[in-house]
Amino acid sequence: MGADALDQATAKGISEIVKLCIQFFPELFRISPSCKSLMTRAIEYRQERILRLFFKLSSTTELSLFLGPTRRDSSDMMAAAASYPSFDAMTNVAGAAFQMQREIQWYEAVQSWVTPRMRTAYFWDNTEGRTKTYWTKFMENHKNLLENGGKWVKDIANSCMLVSTLIVKVLFTAAFTIPGGNDSNTGVPLLLGQDSLLVFAISDSLGLVSFVTAILLFLAILTSQYETQDFLYSLPKKIIMGHVFLFLSLAFMLVAFEATLTILLDKRLGWILIPIILLTPIPVALFLVLQLPLLYQMIISTYGRSILRPERIW
Repeated sequence: MGADALDQATAKGISEIVKLCIQFFPELFRISPSCKSLMTRAIEYRQERILRLFFKLSSTTELSLFLGPTRRDSSDMMAAAASYPSFDAMTNVAGAAFQMQREIQWYEAVQSWVTPRMRTAYFWDNTEGRTKTYWTKFMENHKNLLENGGKWVKDIANSCMLVSTLIVKVLFTAAFTIPGGNDSNTGVPLLLGQDSLLVFAISDSLGLVSFVTAILLFLAILTSQYETQDFLYSLPKKIIMGHVFLFLSLAFMLVAFEATLTILLDKRLGWILIPIILLTPIPVALFLVLQLPLLYQMIISTYGRSILRPERIW
């Protein structure tokens, strides 16, 4: 009964029960009611915290509950990493592309833990009646997720490209429409000495550069080959950087807008500048509220700590 409860706790990711068993009932870890090691069960259900506990045990010489994966354990673990997990194990990641990224991270983490011979070993696939590598099996099992990830990335890139293209036109036009006009003889801006014009010129230039950079990043995403390994670092980095530059360009555009209004209304309707300045940051705040959680998940998924980092038990 205790072994069954431990097996279910491992599969469902209830780390508190697993920790209690480590502390008070270590003999349960030698029983395998599902004919699979608990390490394999944790990998099969993508339970990071549970796997970190086992990794902590196997990497500590004072404890001998897990001496590291055996050859049979390594084979089962690689097969579990190559399999497609249940939907519940993938809902904590944003978007199909980052689900694919997480699956590759899982595979590489398990691959670095098992015995070296099993990393490139062949196994007999009963369904097809031939031998293949675990990586080949991984790509076959994740073919649909790879296609969905590519479609998700394309949709994101196309949407951001549309927004970037519209705003870059505004900034490009504003760069040649200097507030206050130019001298008809020399072409020098009439308000060249004002700080507001300097703020406008700098913000408009930085916004234009940011938008062009964002467009190039999203264009690179659209022209990508969408290979499996591209979802590990290449595509996520471009998506993250594209969103960052898109946010910066939006912020610079609003600063340029406020600088222009300051020039036009400073001596006429100066009192109206206060409510306008207070309302202008609303689009930036709205962008942060809507996009920051997604961007945060992307950054954590790409630059976060390894899946196999040991977790504290006591």
